Amino acid sequence: MDIVSESSSVSGLSGEKIVSYGLVFFASLVIFFISQVIQFYLGAYELTTMYISFCAGFILFIPLVSLVLHPLLLNKEGKSDTFHFRTLFANIGLVCVVQFLCFLIWMTDAIALYSLYVDQNSFLSKVFDIQTQARGDMTFEFYAFNFVLAWLFSLLSMIVGVLPCLIARLDNRGVVGDFVASFAFAKAHKGLMCMYALIIASSVLLPLLYAKYLFLVVFPSSLVWVFIQLNKKYIQSSVSK
Repeated sequence: MDIVSESSSVSGLSGEKIVSYGLVFFASLVIFFISQVIQFYLGAYELTTMYISFCAGFILFIPLVSLVLHPLLLNKEGKSDTFHFRTLFANIGLVCVVQFLCFLIWMTDAIALYSLYVDQNSFLSKVFDIQTQARGDMTFEFYAFNFVLAWLFSLLSMIVGVLPCLIARLDNRGVVGDFVASFAFAKAHKGLMCMYALIIASSVLLPLLYAKYLFLVVFPSSLVWVFIQLNKKYIQSSVSK
């Protein structure tokens, strides 16, 4: 009887992991599809330089995508807890709204920056009535700024999005306690967090800009790897205290 129940729980757990991987790939596919639609319309309006700002903005959705990775979490005993996807879907609506608002706020700022420093006579400058003195072409600086900003977005997404949810699943110290624990962990592992942020930012920007189909492999693989590493590192740090 015990053997049957154990085997059924293992198979159920494997099923959850398969669904988790499938949802990560599906989310990557949705982001890829949206990116291609955006790139097409930006090209039609001769605003291709702005594409990198949208790519950087996609990183803001990482906390939302990472929710489907929770079936991969290991507890402090090195075991996987039973995960119910209905819990995810119950809260995913609110998270979607918050993430979408953050994305819109960033894109509004990106439009202003593009119109001020890259193309003062662009279609966007006329639509939003942005008037400024000519500053010359600062396309390189615009790209560099977006790369740095993508890295910051990735770091912020992990600290205020991915880690608090991960900690809530493992320790559940309350909303405030989870955020405090997240910031404490990030402070104690600054170098590691910066490296993870660089990996995620690169997995989004580089494929979408230079080898778009690789995004469907590089982004989900990088996100899963970083999530698993954060899980292991948090367990190690909490056990060693």
